[in-house]
Amino acid sequence: MLCFVVLFIAASTGVMADEGGVTPAAAQPKFNPWYLSAHPFGLLSMAELIKLPPPEKRMFWKVTTGYQYDTNAILNAIGAPVPPTVAKMNDGRKMINIIGSYIPYRAPDHDYTLNYAFFNSNHDELDDFNLTQNMVEFAGRWNLTKRRTLRYSTVYQHLLLGKKIFDEALMTGPSLVYSSGHGHTTSIDLRYRKTDYSNVSIFATNSNRTGHNWSGAVTHSIQVTPKRLVRVGYSYDVDHARATTWDGAGHKISYETSYILPNDMLLNCYSEYYRKDYDGLYMSIGGQRHDSSYTSITTLTKYFNDKYGVSLRTLWSRNWSNVAAFDMSRSIHGILIDTRF
Repeated sequence: MLCFVVLFIAASTGVMADEGGVTPAAAQPKFNPWYLSAHPFGLLSMAELIKLPPPEKRMFWKVTTGYQYDTNAILNAIGAPVPPTVAKMNDGRKMINIIGSYIPYRAPDHDYTLNYAFFNSNHDELDDFNLTQNMVEFAGRWNLTKRRTLRYSTVYQHLLLGKKIFDEALMTGPSLVYSSGHGHTTSIDLRYRKTDYSNVSIFATNSNRTGHNWSGAVTHSIQVTPKRLVRVGYSYDVDHARATTWDGAGHKISYETSYILPNDMLLNCYSEYYRKDYDGLYMSIGGQRHDSSYTSITTLTKYFNDKYGVSLRTLWSRNWSNVAAFDMSRSIHGILIDTRF
């Protein structure tokens, strides 16, 4: 299951920030966390809480390495059918995720950020399903008023499946964040994405998915207590692809809660439900395809100091579809070690 990667790294403004909004640092305990939202493929790395770098720091790096066990390692394209010549396979993999952020310009009411993300996985047996992803983002942020912040982002992504290019994508759009006070923050995100897919031996008709996607999302964050954050969200997206079987519209609702635990520990629980209705006709069922998927991710992180952490992470995903080739399930379990510079 590949998902388009978007990286949102807040400037060092003393806030908790991501698509879900911002929370004043004054409301935080000693962790003073922020959100680094990075979603490499298969949701291998979820949004997570990390400690803020010093306010004067203009460059930030985070390196995550680990080992994961995947019960359905061949699901390397979101919504794509399982290749008929490849059965469901379990496999382990080593992974590395490098994320960097540089702030070339900062003023009291606006700043510009250059972000970079690299992800690579190496399977124990299924080498054809190794992933190499590079992503670059340039973003600007402007404080419109005391409670309103505008952010505009442009992202380029390049992905290899095995040693072959799988897709290239460009995404751009604004985000408007409104803080209503008392720990409530609302974010409105609009995105346009153009993706060029390439045929590979495993997915011989992958290029049929080439096309455009428009999406909009609303996320509301609530600082329930100084140690608990809750986020709920809704998004709507529309796909226009080269082949009508990939055209369609989807609705997603999500819920996330984060807890700051004693002894420098963090617990993050995320779940989402996504419903997508496709326009094209499938001869196998004599009608249109309809999918419903549920995904949950739980992460427990222990920090040893401001630079090092160890996480246990588990993902479970189930997609129900009226087309048999798309009806599938997957779980991923892993241990991750991260270092911040």
